[in-house]
Amino acid sequence: MALSRSTEANNKEFVVHVRGEYDYRFICELRDDMFEQIKACYFHLMNENLPVFGVPGKLKAHCTSKNDAKAGQDKIPPDSFRLRAEDLYEPLTDAPAATNNSSTPDEDDELPTAGDHRPSFVNPKLDRNVSLSDFVIKSVIGRGSFGKVFLVQKRGTNNVYAMKSLRKDVIIEYD
Repeated sequence: MALSRSTEANNKEFVVHVRGEYDYRFICELRDDMFEQIKACYFHLMNENLPVFGVPGKLKAHCTSKNDAKAGQDKIPPDSFRLRAEDLYEPLTDAPAATNNSSTPDEDDELPTAGDHRPSFVNPKLDRNVSLSDFVIKSVIGRGSFGKVFLVQKRGTNNVYAMKSLRKDVIIEYD
């Protein structure tokens, strides 16, 4: 999967590339906000940055059509168009907890996600809600029996914080 955007001024066109399928081409005024959300979701699922390409002009030449997909062709822009500055996340490389002797990753090695619930906290200074999507997870800085502690950075600022993620099922199990 990859994203491409037009680098033309005032052109809000973008393409979602899906390997082995035809691409999805869109125009949206909120393109940059959408890119941030898509990149964050992709990173949390894949633990790697989603490739983003900047293409001068129209994107049609770099968009896989239905006929291209049927012929087994992918029209992803060349690597020279890759926007490396869009790689915002540092992949987590920490090893599973030493207490786990199996070769498969432990369930608690997953990053916290909003999932079906939406964690939200009120910041009394700003009188507005703060949620998980307001932060970029940088790395795991601690592990315990009930969860993990992550180093996070507040989006749009240089402020870093420690965020504790607790496993509710484990806490309930231990009463």
